[in-house]
Amino acid sequence: MAKRKKKPSSSNRRGMAAIALVVMVLLVGLLVQSQKLSMQNRQYEARKSELQEQINDEELRAGEIANLDEYVNSTEYIEKVAREKLGLVYEDEILFQAEN
Repeated sequence: MAKRKKKPSSSNRRGMAAIALVVMVLLVGLLVQSQKLSMQNRQYEARKSELQEQINDEELRAGEIANLDEYVNSTEYIEKVAREKLGLVYEDEILFQAEN
């Protein structure tokens, strides 16, 4: 006797269709979430590059401030301020002022 293949019943077909539908809905949801995450990742990467640029600018600024601090504490700067703003001169220095 040869075994006959059973025909799938209609309830079995409905069950398979329902499972396929659920899987499709889940795949669509996964795809949508994937797109949202991808877009959010691009935004974060752009923000990261902006912040890195700001960090680089601030590091340059910190270097300039350090150089300025060295210059302000130098004798050259102290002499310049004493001459220009305070009008001080060395004891043995002779100044000439133009008469009007």
